[in-house]
Amino acid sequence: MEKELIQSLQQVLSLQLADTLTKEKLKYIIAERVNDLIQHDFAQLTQLLYRIDINEARLKKLLNEAGEKDAAGIIAELIIERQVEKFESRKQFKQENDISEEDKW
Repeated sequence: MEKELIQSLQQVLSLQLADTLTKEKLKYIIAERVNDLIQHDFAQLTQLLYRIDINEARLKKLLNEAGEKDAAGIIAELIIERQVEKFESRKQFKQENDISEEDKW
């Protein structure tokens, strides 16, 4: 995973993460954090999901479809996915702003 993305997740989740992690390891670490919040501070988890801008309808749908699967793993996957979307959007926006004055309309 890209270093900037990992740093972003560190900030959002208040975690200490290595600069290089596989997606699977990152998902595992985030799922542990989410599981802890589910068990000890559900209100903080809902605030976190709101702040990250996780689609509530999609989350409910995935959790309902999952049945007995690990809810924390599903939520962790959505958190990573959303942060990647934001990261890519910022990257694209930055590239669009790098246009020289001569090339702008």
